[in-house]
Amino acid sequence: MTGVTKIRKQVATIANRLYKKLKNLSTAFKRAWQIVKGRELITKLAGVTFGNRQKALAKLQQYNSNDISVSLVREADNAYDNNAIAVNVSVKDSTAYNLGYIPKELAIVLAPLIDKGLQLISRFVEVRGGEYDKPLYGGVIAIEL
Repeated sequence: MTGVTKIRKQVATIANRLYKKLKNLSTAFKRAWQIVKGRELITKLAGVTFGNRQKALAKLQQYNSNDISVSLVREADNAYDNNAIAVNVSVKDSTAYNLGYIPKELAIVLAPLIDKGLQLISRFVEVRGGEYDKPLYGGVIAIEL
């Protein structure tokens, strides 16, 4: 199998998994190519408006992103999504806090990798929002592939 054929097969496999959730083949293939081509995947967190996560994001703004540790925790028994991957953060080795989740369209691809024992390395990129025109905060992380 040539290198190009192998890459196309990976893209098709990922796109098919994404298509089941997204119901849009074009979007699924674009996202699949981004995943396969990139060494690092930048994504916004989902579920950041629940609980005290907005307060936690506001507090994280005062820290340097290098001081924030990120761990991805697989939640196969999650009631809302069986592919759920929680994003836990801690500042300078403090107690970890669930800041949100990996978006569903990405979790459907990453969950099987974690289930097979792959350790995904991630880092905190930034807090977005919190301004007068965008009053809610959002979190952005990077995942090494």
